[in-house]
Amino acid sequence: MKSTEDNDASNLGALPNTDDESMTTFHSRHDGEESTSNSASSAHGHEWLSHIGLLNDYVRVPYANGSSFASQFLYRELEARGHEVSVVGPNDPESRPGDLPPRHVTMRSVPLRNHPGVHLAMPKRTDLAALRAKRFDLVLGQTSNALMDAGVWLRDTDGVPLVMVNTVHLPSVYNAVLPDSLQSSPTVNALFKHGLVPFAESQTANSYNRGDGLVVLSAGLERYWRARGVTVPIHVIPRAIETKIFGRTSSRDPFDARTTRGHRLLVVCRHVREKGLSRLLALLAHEVFSRDPRISLTLVGDGPDHDAFVREADSLGVGDRCFFVGEQRLTAMPDWYAHADLFVYTSLSETYGQVVSEALYSGVPVVAFADGMGVSDQIAHREDGLLVDPGPDEAEADRELGAAILGLVADGQRRRAYSERARQRAALRCDPRRSLARYYEAFETAREHRDRTWRPRAIVPSPMGPLVRWAGMHSLVAGLGLLREPGIVNRLGAEASDWSLRRAV
Repeated sequence: MKSTEDNDASNLGALPNTDDESMTTFHSRHDGEESTSNSASSAHGHEWLSHIGLLNDYVRVPYANGSSFASQFLYRELEARGHEVSVVGPNDPESRPGDLPPRHVTMRSVPLRNHPGVHLAMPKRTDLAALRAKRFDLVLGQTSNALMDAGVWLRDTDGVPLVMVNTVHLPSVYNAVLPDSLQSSPTVNALFKHGLVPFAESQTANSYNRGDGLVVLSAGLERYWRARGVTVPIHVIPRAIETKIFGRTSSRDPFDARTTRGHRLLVVCRHVREKGLSRLLALLAHEVFSRDPRISLTLVGDGPDHDAFVREADSLGVGDRCFFVGEQRLTAMPDWYAHADLFVYTSLSETYGQVVSEALYSGVPVVAFADGMGVSDQIAHREDGLLVDPGPDEAEADRELGAAILGLVADGQRRRAYSERARQRAALRCDPRRSLARYYEAFETAREHRDRTWRPRAIVPSPMGPLVRWAGMHSLVAGLGLLREPGIVNRLGAEASDWSLRRAV
């Protein structure tokens, strides 16, 4: 097995032209400056785009969630450019007024029992009628569940252009809901792998094709959805970095005093099975910690499987080398990245991997498994990090990843060179202006696609079909959520960033 080496030059080549002229119309409000872009949209060809509906799985964001942080970024930046943005999602009974954006539409919901804080929208006719009354000029769907049907229905009914964003790697979802007894069953896994997952993929592809465009976060996912029959325009748009947070200089070293500088490994993620933390702990115990007693792993995050990972570290005999610090405020994350030496990642379920982006932007080299999706698209092998083929021989792959970690920890000069390159590439890839420019291109393409493919109907489509499908899908997901006991998702009570970034500045 060999480490993947075909990404050396491909990542930057995939980025669009960003000459100065193309960027001048997109002003940002970073570095404490007031935005001058309220007139940008009306002055530069986006007069039609007044009111945007933003579908999101959370209207109150209860804990660290990359997809919702991306929604918050888009909300702020689009509002700053003169658009009215209404966030549409499930009602959360724990919401406080300060948790919600000024413009929002919430729908009746049911809780997902095994993930406290997560609710699934279960709308009624009146909810869809209220949504239609908003008269959106465009709907942007940051969701991969049945909530996307709201955008599909508005598109079918009134011709509202619909752009969806793929936020979930569907083959990884069922790992989060099955209890251990079923998750280890070959029969159950085969049922999901060969039955339920392909069905969910086909239904999702059908929903995408009933819209006007799909945003994916990596070239690998463009290939993935094309192979599953998506025919609408696909736009590859990496997520932006919130420079108001990650552009600041670190003020403190948050690592445990027992960790050794120069030997600090960091991983940031939700503590759920699909993130590959069990595999990471095992390979570190067998391939890394036994060979260098100075190396430590700090794990930032929380989730339903947090306690299980703590027990695994202890059972592997490396509990004293693994520091579980819980979920941290987003505003604290620059300190963790600034004082880490290497970011390690074994998740194979990322549509993007925002934490990888944050690490690279902060100058932390990354050693990770090549997932062929979001992580692979961000790392240039042997330039700003190392990518290792994850299998099919997992034991050999684990040895290679361990060797890559040991080699980079021992070579400070190479690590510093990777760090500088990581900053350069991530600053280009994650530039908010570039991201917004690409979204505007997607919006214009969606309007053109709508104009070519949609015709008014003499009779308004009944909402009953979408409501029945919606209720069925979310009832199934809610039912699966009953299979596992509820987990603690944010035991330290870290405050998530809000829609206005008031808590971040």
